[in-house]
Amino acid sequence: MYLAEAVDLRRDEMTALIGAGGKTTAMFRLAKEQREQGWKVLATTTTKIFKPTKPHVDRLFLVEDIDDFVNASAQIDSPVIVGAGYGVNEERQLLGLPPPWLDRLKQAGKYDAILVEADGAASRLFKVPAENEPVIPSSCCLTIWLMAIKVLGKPLDTEWVHRAERAVDMLGGTRGALVTEELILKLIKHPAGCLKGIAPASRKVALINQADSEAEIETARSLGKKFLGCGLNRVVVSSFTSDDPVKEVLIR
Repeated sequence: MYLAEAVDLRRDEMTALIGAGGKTTAMFRLAKEQREQGWKVLATTTTKIFKPTKPHVDRLFLVEDIDDFVNASAQIDSPVIVGAGYGVNEERQLLGLPPPWLDRLKQAGKYDAILVEADGAASRLFKVPAENEPVIPSSCCLTIWLMAIKVLGKPLDTEWVHRAERAVDMLGGTRGALVTEELILKLIKHPAGCLKGIAPASRKVALINQADSEAEIETARSLGKKFLGCGLNRVVVSSFTSDDPVKEVLIR
């Protein structure tokens, strides 16, 4: 099954990816699938990502004026993956576009799909957002929240969890306590937790990633069933070590 089908990615929509444990990999997998279907795809960020190169993007724009970029986008033929950011920093990271610019691009209708990495996680397996995170454009129709199943059983500290201190403060727990299913469910349900900042009209999908073994797939499947009771529309279990990354799809 295509990942795009599993997460219910639809044409002429903007999709935001938040959380931790494989956002960039998932974004470019989705972009590749849609290019193969003949789509014109924009892959971008509102935060920062490593500067993408071929084969992940066919063209890369550094955008200084959104109207100029809208006009340039109209001249690009399908199928194609276009990358875009505001600039590149000293760490060779692509800096994000302001959310209102992406809302303007969505309104202009020059792309079949706009994919936005809207959260940073410092390569950790799980994250709790800070007060100013995630940075999701208001016109996003689909939001994909990611976590890595491998975080279960790991200590609740900064080695494994981005913003671990926020998780401790929210739940009144102990730093270094083991990450459990119960803790993750509490962080999903908390108003300042994992699902905050999502546009009200957006469909919400959980992508439980790094399920690389049968045991991890089963654990992710069990946890995913519990997620469906937390306001998520569907749950996808995935492993990007496989040519077929979709291992399970659960729908509410």
